[in-house]
Order: sequence, then C-alpha cells, then structure tokens
Amino acid sequence: MKNETPLLTKILEYIQRGITGFHTPGHQQGKGCGDKFRGLMQANSLQMDLTELPGLDNLKAAEGCIAESQRLAAQLFGAEKTHYLVNGSTVGIQAALLAINKPGEKVIIARNSHVSVVNGLVLSGGIPVLAPVEIENEWGFPLGISIENLRSVLKSNSEAAAVLLTNPEYRGTGIDIALAIKLIAESNHPLIVDEAHGTHLYFQEDIPLSAQKHTPDIVVHSAHKTLAALTQASMLHVNNKKWSNSIQFALDILQTTSPSYLLMASLDSVQEQMRVKGKEMVSKVIEIAQYFRKEIGQISGYRVYETDEKKGWYQDKTKVLVSAADLGLTGWELASLLLDRYGIAVEMSDYFYVLFIFHFGHDHKDVNKTIKAFIDIRQYNKMNALKPLDCAVFLFKQNYQPFISPREVFNSPKEFIPLKQAKDRIAGVALVTYPPGVPFVWPGDILRQEHLDYFEETKQTQIKIQGISASGMVSVITKG
Repeated sequence: MKNETPLLTKILEYIQRGITGFHTPGHQQGKGCGDKFRGLMQANSLQMDLTELPGLDNLKAAEGCIAESQRLAAQLFGAEKTHYLVNGSTVGIQAALLAINKPGEKVIIARNSHVSVVNGLVLSGGIPVLAPVEIENEWGFPLGISIENLRSVLKSNSEAAAVLLTNPEYRGTGIDIALAIKLIAESNHPLIVDEAHGTHLYFQEDIPLSAQKHTPDIVVHSAHKTLAALTQASMLHVNNKKWSNSIQFALDILQTTSPSYLLMASLDSVQEQMRVKGKEMVSKVIEIAQYFRKEIGQISGYRVYETDEKKGWYQDKTKVLVSAADLGLTGWELASLLLDRYGIAVEMSDYFYVLFIFHFGHDHKDVNKTIKAFIDIRQYNKMNALKPLDCAVFLFKQNYQPFISPREVFNSPKEFIPLKQAKDRIAGVALVTYPPGVPFVWPGDILRQEHLDYFEETKQTQIKIQGISASGMVSVITKG
C-alpha cells in the first residue's frame, strides 16, 4: 500500500530507533521539559491545541494570562518588555529591523549573520553595511566580528541607524559582548542582538556572556534551541522603551493571527522552569559537556576545538566541536558512523568536524555511550590525515559591499542562468549554507570568480547550498 503520510512515517521511524541526540530542540524529546508541561503534553497534547477562548487571552492584544506570562519572562530576563514569538527568532529579527531601520538607512551587520537578517532588510528597506569577520582557517568556519573590526566599522559609519550583532555564533564562539555593547553605546547606535543560540548563557557567568545581561535595545532568544521550549517558540526582549510601540506594531504585522497555544504554553513553562532552577540546570549541562570535552580530547585520533581567548574569542561550553581529521575521516563520515552504527545524532557535520550541543535532557549515560562509540570508530582509520579544504569561510572576511540593497534586489526583474555564466552578475537571491542558514553571498552581491570556484569545489562534498538549483542555475538581476 502506498505511504500516504511520508513525514509522519519518518518521524515515527526516528523515534522508534531510540536515537541519542545532541542537537536542537533543547528539550530532547521532552526529557528536558518542565514536569508540569511534560505531563500535560504526554496526557493532553491534542486537547491543549486551543485558540483565543474565554480566559485564554490573545497574543495580539494580551491582557490576561499571556500578558502575565510575558511579564514574568521579562522579570526573569531583566527586560522592559518581553514578547512571545511563535514564528521563531526569525520573526523577532525581522520585527526589530522593521521597527528600528527606516528605508534607505544603513545598518551595520557582520557578514556571518543569519539569512533572516537579509529578509528583514527587504521588509525595512535598510542598507546593509557588511562588516568582515574573522575566520577559523583550519576548522573552516567564521568566528564572528572582532572587537577591532567592530570599532573600525562604527567609526567609519557613524550615520548608521543601528547595529545588529550575533552572540554567540552557531558553533558557540563569541566575543566579549560586554565590551562590544559598551563600544556601540558610546557611538550612540541602537543595538539589536541575535542571541538565538545563546539563551542559556543568561543563566551562567562565563564568557561568552548573554547580551541580555547588559540590556541592549533589543535581544532575540530562541527558547527552543538551548532551553526546553517547543520548536519555533522564541522571545524578543525590549530593553529600551523608545522601541516599545514600533516593535509591537511590527510583530502585529509579521506574526500569525493564529498563534499556537502549544508553543506559548511551552514558553510559559520555560519561564517558570528557568526562574526556579535555571542556574542549577545550566551548570549541570556545562559539567556534562566539559566531561565529554575532556574525555574525547584524550582519545588518540580526535581533536576538540578550543577558542583562542588571548585573541578575544570565547567558546560556549555547551557546544563541542570534534574532528576526526587525523583519522582521515571527514565530519560527514564521522556523523554517518555515529548515527548508522551507534544511534547517535549530532547537530551538524562539515568537512572537518561534527558539532555536539548539550541540553537539559542529557546525562552521563548519553556521554559514556558516545565516548565508547568514539573509541570504537578508530578502527575506521584511513591512515592519512585530511588535507585542508579551501572553503567559503574566506569570503566572510572580504570587505566588499552589496551593489544594491536586499529590497532593491527583491523588486528587480531577475533571470536564471547557468552558474558558470554568472561571473560579474548581481546575485538575485541569497546563497546560503544550511545549517546554520548563513549567506556567504548576499542578494545584491556581485558574483566573483572566487564564488564560482567555491561552488565547483562543493560539488565534491556534502555541502548543501540553498539558492542554486539541482541543475546548476542561479538567480541574477536582469541586465538593463
């Protein structure tokens, strides 16, 4: 009989395999959720899928139980106002840009920002000033904007309407965010912080710290990534009353008029869970992750990534990057072995490494299972260490700017042409590696030879690029 529910079938297959996951969402199939919420979901999840009924309030005009829950969340995070988001952090970033950035105004943005920033600028009409970021050459990923680069770009763009920073980067690297916020405040620029991957940092005191500790204008948190909310459930914290009304208007435009009560209930659970025992829970996660980091680092054939704090970079301790390059294994091969032979799923894999994310639902049993798998995997040693891969990270360090803005690109006529013919044409769409959803070509960028060379190189890898069709066609602005 034909399978009429392909997605449901695959989800069921995954659950039945009993996979040990080190990936988002942070609740780890419910293990990390608050007791009350987990119990309700197990017994009454379908009954909980409700709407704006009497007594259940309305997210668009909250004045009852939703308003009270948001007030408690704001109190927890030290915010002037906290908004619940049911369209992910994406809608928070886009709402912040729409609220703060007027058409034609510049916004200072690091080149490794999420694709939601690109789309937010389509909405706001803002002009991106793309700041080059530092890169990790051997491991092959962008670290983020350095304090030195930030200082320079602030000085040369004093007229910019806002700054948007990511803290931390997807893989956990971050700068001294307190110093960055101080520099931006001194330059009198409003600051939006995309802290989608760092909500948990608010409940610990190590660097990288949570930006919310220093209350910049706007902070966006994905409560589902590193806390125990359901996927898409996020928060936007307003710390400057100046933006209260415009943020509310922007969210009214962008958020669905049918918000999921399951998502909002999970956010309510999170604010209670983290208020009662947030620091204790995060401390336990860090302890388990540090144990894993130490044990893997002592097994011959593996390397664990460590940031260079002397150069101003810091690592979120709940995120651990492991390389088997010395065994001749790519990150993709390592991830496949872990999943197929040992039932262990990582957050992501790349040429040189795999990424583990530790959450509330993990324990030493999970870690010891994984350590044993790493010991066993050494039998697949290819004897020859991996050679470095010339990857796209160097593109993030380039200091060129888009030829036209994202909104202009959106409104311009476009055509699809073979990638090989695209040199010196203006990109009609963002070209994005996913995960983590960071564009290395922005819409409006001029496609250069180094882009085409990289695209050719990726054909021999498992790197997936959104924006290029399976037949090798790419969208460009029509000439004339």
